Amino acid sequence: MANAPYAFVGVGVVWLVVAVLASSALILWPVVACIAGGVMLRELPSKKLTWAWVVATAVMGFLLSAYQVYAWLAFIGGAFSTLAAASTVGFLILAVVHVLLFYAAVAKPGPAKPAVK
Repeated sequence: MANAPYAFVGVGVVWLVVAVLASSALILWPVVACIAGGVMLRELPSKKLTWAWVVATAVMGFLLSAYQVYAWLAFIGGAFSTLAAASTVGFLILAVVHVLLFYAAVAKPGPAKPAVK
């Protein structure tokens, strides 16, 4: 996937927005991991560390997104149901994006095939 580095950086920016809105320094971990993964994919695509990093980043992002969905589901039906529904949908979409990033990370490009004449 040629755009995977940019996808990782883009998801890192989304996590940065979430960290700022939540006023949480703890949520900066996915920001750092995603942006570093995107830079590593762009600059060092042939290193084993790069592929291990991006797979781990995609899994971490999925787990964090899934936990956020679980946490916000408890507020649906209460006083904050509108915010809870919006947050649940947002984090559900982010979880799906991390599944796609995982697919991009495990489908690393192999050696070029020779042209058949």
